[in-house]
Amino acid sequence: MSDQVQTFQIGDLELELQTSSEVFCPNLTTSRIAQTIEGIEGKDVLDLGCGCGPLAIFLAKHGAAKVTAVDVVPRAAQIAAENVKRHGLEDKVTVHCGDLFAPIADQKFDVIVNDVSGIAELPGRAAGWYPKDVPTGGEDGANVVIRMFQNVKNHLNPGGVLYFATSSLSNVQRILDGANEYLGQKIEELGAFRIPFSKELTDVIDELTKLCEQGAVSFEAKRSRYLWTLSVFRVQMP
Repeated sequence: MSDQVQTFQIGDLELELQTSSEVFCPNLTTSRIAQTIEGIEGKDVLDLGCGCGPLAIFLAKHGAAKVTAVDVVPRAAQIAAENVKRHGLEDKVTVHCGDLFAPIADQKFDVIVNDVSGIAELPGRAAGWYPKDVPTGGEDGANVVIRMFQNVKNHLNPGGVLYFATSSLSNVQRILDGANEYLGQKIEELGAFRIPFSKELTDVIDELTKLCEQGAVSFEAKRSRYLWTLSVFRVQMP
């Protein structure tokens, strides 16, 4: 186990956070999601898949009245709680450990920010984003997000908002089909960001190409570079 304190750019904030080699570490995806979130002042917010707590802390610092953070990995929940204390936000942020909505029973929220795994197993492990004990989204990256869609309406207040992201290193169409099936509301794309492959992803390009041919992932080839796409979406309940 390797723990350290690092500074991360999360949206418009630089946050000092404890991290661990055992948990998901904040990355560019985390920051891009933060950049798209609006209108959380005074709201009751749920951060699903909180990792070491960057988005929960970001939301609290941007005016959320209350933030509930959940992660399925016990060590992640422990570190997230420590980071909440580091930033003096214990009165605004509560951290739970469990699978998706299991730890919060029948609670409802004004805003839910979903950052649970939307990355396929191969690229998630190869890139180093997912340590061995952190679950990915399965072979095509869609499984966990679709499970979230199945229950999310039960945890949103009337007029509530869900934010979620997709990565083209997953089966985006299956994820969006799941959103349409279970949410039944207009899905608004807030932004799409093209991100170059890391060396680790380039090293498994043959395997990724096979997954692409199967429809499990997609990416672009431009000259000598490969690019994947992160998209952030917003859904508002009636």
